Amino acid sequence: MRAMGIGICVGVMIALAAVAGLSQTGSSQQKMLGGMVLGLPAPTSRTVDWPAANISAGFKEMVGKKLESQRILEGGVFNFNLRRETAAEEGAGTHGKKADLYIIRSGEATLTTDGELITPKPAEGGAGAKEGDIDGTGIRSGKSRTVRAGDVIFIPAGVPHQITAVNGEVQFLLFRWDTR
Repeated sequence: MRAMGIGICVGVMIALAAVAGLSQTGSSQQKMLGGMVLGLPAPTSRTVDWPAANISAGFKEMVGKKLESQRILEGGVFNFNLRRETAAEEGAGTHGKKADLYIIRSGEATLTTDGELITPKPAEGGAGAKEGDIDGTGIRSGKSRTVRAGDVIFIPAGVPHQITAVNGEVQFLLFRWDTR
């Protein structure tokens, strides 16, 4: 009887070790940035927190790796990204279905919006092509303004937008969601 009890305990311990090993293997394959899981599927039954220290560490890592954009949360019809720009964007664009919300974290840039796209054409490749995004070489008769830390900008679906100049570097949180 005692031998059977020991056998069961050993079996349970082996099973727990296997489960622990599998969970570590799964987590080691997740891409991370500043202690945050990249492309985290948006949960529906719990909250997710991103402490300021993790956001700062994420941007610091992006600077070191010269990354411009990292998807933090993926919700299908919405997402959350860390963005940084060190130069003007090469072209302008509009989103067919999605609105953008920029929360400028640091730095300074010139953002041009509104007006009309110059040489518009349907976006190529990726989700944007399927969602009616339009790209252009620039914006005619747009509104340009300097954006800096603390500024918040809402860009509705269909409205042209482009970062046309950067003073050093600008870092911002980008929230994007379907509106149509």
